[in-house]
Amino acid sequence: MKLRTLLATSVVAAMTLVGGPTAAARAPVHVADASSYVVAKKPCTKTSSGTCIKGGQFCPQKSYGKSGWDAKGVRWVCKGDKVRPHWLRP
Repeated sequence: MKLRTLLATSVVAAMTLVGGPTAAARAPVHVADASSYVVAKKPCTKTSSGTCIKGGQFCPQKSYGKSGWDAKGVRWVCKGDKVRPHWLRP
């Protein structure tokens, strides 16, 4: 029993000197959470009246096949009928 206790004490002392789990437990740990990161959001695509586009709205014929973004940063594509296209999901 004494030998086992002496061996366990020696292992713990050696790990402390080497920088094992006991030394790591005392070290400060910095954990970055998702709220600390800022994701760049595309500016919204404006309509002719100056407001941000919304899904389902008509889009200009010159924008046909191009992408646009609403106020929430959601991507929309101008597609559908070439004469009267709409902002639809890609």
